[in-house]
Amino acid sequence: MNALVRTYGLGLTGIFVALVAIWILLLIVVPQIRMIERAFTYEDRGGETAMLALQIDRAYVEKLQLEREVGTLEQMTDSPADSGSAASSPTTPSPATPSPATPTAPSPSFSAPSPSAPSPSTPSPSTPSPSAPSLSPFAPSPNAAGAQPALSAGERTARLAELNQRLSALETKITDLEAQEDTSSGVAGTKEHYSLKNFTDMSGLHLQIFILTLVYAFTVTICAFVICYPVAYAAATMENKNTLTIILVGLLIPYAINELLRIFSWVMILDRNGILNTLLDFIGFIDLSAGEGFRFVASNGAVFAVMVYAYVLFMVFPIYNTIDTLDKSQIEAARDLGASPWKIHTRVVIPHAKPGIAVGSIMTFMLSAGSIAAPEIVGRGMHPDWFSQLIYRRFFEADSWNQGSAYSLALLVACIVFILVTMKVFKVGIRDIAK
Repeated sequence: MNALVRTYGLGLTGIFVALVAIWILLLIVVPQIRMIERAFTYEDRGGETAMLALQIDRAYVEKLQLEREVGTLEQMTDSPADSGSAASSPTTPSPATPSPATPTAPSPSFSAPSPSAPSPSTPSPSTPSPSAPSLSPFAPSPNAAGAQPALSAGERTARLAELNQRLSALETKITDLEAQEDTSSGVAGTKEHYSLKNFTDMSGLHLQIFILTLVYAFTVTICAFVICYPVAYAAATMENKNTLTIILVGLLIPYAINELLRIFSWVMILDRNGILNTLLDFIGFIDLSAGEGFRFVASNGAVFAVMVYAYVLFMVFPIYNTIDTLDKSQIEAARDLGASPWKIHTRVVIPHAKPGIAVGSIMTFMLSAGSIAAPEIVGRGMHPDWFSQLIYRRFFEADSWNQGSAYSLALLVACIVFILVTMKVFKVGIRDIAK
């Protein structure tokens, strides 16, 4: 503080301190306090409007299950094994058929939000199918209709027609129920009281998704470290400054583009008819005209790859900054004493770079665990929801802000635990990280 006063004077220093205090208070402290309060406040809802909302909720769950079954049948139709029969029989559904991966939900009204929301104990329209999500990197995840019996092309066509007819009738029913909800004179009686029910009412499926999301975020962190550590080490030990400048600028250039555009560019690369499959078709590895092609998107591996790419700088630069402060003569001395490259890194470089590795791991994990765009865009299809998507839908589709706050608080606590464990494992403190 005294250094700031000597540099900028008492007046400017006071302005800086006041702005920082206001920023911390309005953007961090107050929202967090409000979120915690809502997380521990349970809304007991009832009444005619709430009952209509419950019926709408159940209709969306049924619609989601039908859409997933349609998606499974479409995938079986589009598979290379059935390419011949698919070409001879009109099994492709109409383009107007809703996507099996994205459950249609009512758009949130910002002018007149609905006074009711589905009960926390009732599945919401965002509740995914109760199946165990797959950890396989590039295999599509299982879904509610994953266990389909062997069907001929004609039987699949008939089944698809039946499912599309049921979906059309269900959409009409949902539209009618939503119209009744909008014109309903019933008032949802709401009683609020402090309770842990927002946490304890979390379904087993949502708990499973919560745990898997932490596993996914940890996997992204490990992949980012494995890829970024050699880059950071090479940049920190490079003697040619011009080459170093080119490498660092090359890392920064993609970040001049909006994150959503970078994610959509990856979709164009990994899609069934994307750049990667086109390249494999060009070299003769697959034949796209025969229906062959890898389904890279809508898988954990695709989401992991996009997240590592999106957050690479948050891992590279902290490690680079710490390795850059290492006395390079220590590396030369270890090499002269006959140390292998593995021992040089594990006994000299990595121990010195622990603060940078801890910072990079913390930032990458937290960004991955809270990411919405990458799982929603790249994982759109057969991929199971991430917990961040559930939080979004609790707030803006289920209109259950209290339960959304509880979910957000649970994710925040998990991230804080990860930070503390990381600091313990790497034996670094706050001052080491701040450097």
